[in-house]
Formats: sequence, C-alpha cells, structure tokens
Amino acid sequence: MPFPVGLIPVFVFVITVGIAVPVTLGAHLFYRSRDGRFRSELRIALIEASGLYLVGILVVWAIAGGLELWEIAITLLVVGALALVVLTVFPLIVGQRVIQHFRAVDRETALRFATYGWPIAMLVVFGIFIAPGGLVRGDLLLLGGERICVAGFCGISVSFAMALILELVVAALGPGLVGLALYSLAVRTYGKRAST
Repeated sequence: MPFPVGLIPVFVFVITVGIAVPVTLGAHLFYRSRDGRFRSELRIALIEASGLYLVGILVVWAIAGGLELWEIAITLLVVGALALVVLTVFPLIVGQRVIQHFRAVDRETALRFATYGWPIAMLVVFGIFIAPGGLVRGDLLLLGGERICVAGFCGISVSFAMALILELVVAALGPGLVGLALYSLAVRTYGKRAST
C-alpha cells in the first residue's frame, strides 16, 4: 500500500502548525506555572510533542498493515526527525539570535519571544505549501513549469524550487521577525516587565 498522497497537506499541517502551537502553548504554560527557565520548559514540551508524534506514527503503521508496511513508519519517522531540525530547532536558534541582535535582551527572553513567533511563521509556511491549489486541488508538490536539476535531482520545476526556498526562508527567519514584533509590542504595552 503506497503512502496516501491526498493526506500530504494534513501531514504537512501536523509537522508545521500542529506541532508549533501545542509546543508553544505547553512551554508557555509550564513557564508561567512553574516559574522555571523557559529553555527547560520548551525542552519538556518538545519531548512531549515528539512522544505524541511517535504514537501517531505507531497508529498510522498499525492501520496501514503493521509489519508488511514498515517503510511508511520509517518514512514518517525520518521526515519527523528532519522536520524537528529544519522546522523547529534551526528556526528557534535563528529567531533567538535575530531578537538578541536587534534588542538588548538575555537569551531566555529572546528564545521565549522567538518561540511565541514560531507558530505564526509555521502557519505562513503551511499557507505557502497549500497556496497553489488550496486544501482540495493540490499543493506545491504539483507545481509544473520549466524543469531544472538541483543537488543531483533532475526534473524539479523552477516554481517548486522557488516555493521551497521561500518556505525555508520564512521558516528560518519568521520566528525571529514575528518574535521581534511581539517583543516590541510587549515593551510598548507592559514596559520593562515584558522580559519577565
């Protein structure tokens, strides 16, 4: 049984918005209730979300037929691990650095506001993914046009490559830029208390 292609937008939503929102909310709630370090609370929320993702993979694997279709589970596991690095760790590190560069704040505050901007950036990434046809008619994987070779893979459409680059730029810089705007708004609203 091949991977159901019609579920790709749902899967992309899960690894972008579906992970970013609960992790951000969980980290924020842990941080406020325990009065600990935000970095530790974010780590706990990421571990919990990763556990839920693994449970989801096991459910998909069991529904898909178990041992005979282990390649679906392996594919979802590898994609999830790549998404953790490309759509979570890297954007939050870059976002923290962007906020620290433009505002004189400590690392914890910069990470917290980058994390607050992360779900909004992931929503934009998902929007770019479904923009060519919406949820029903297709996503950026179906973009056609002139074909090029990128990193040894030939037959990739130029429009797909450009959309993918745009997604990566938004994923990398979005949390920092949105977090910077949120921090500026918090400072205007709450003054110096915004960093606590």
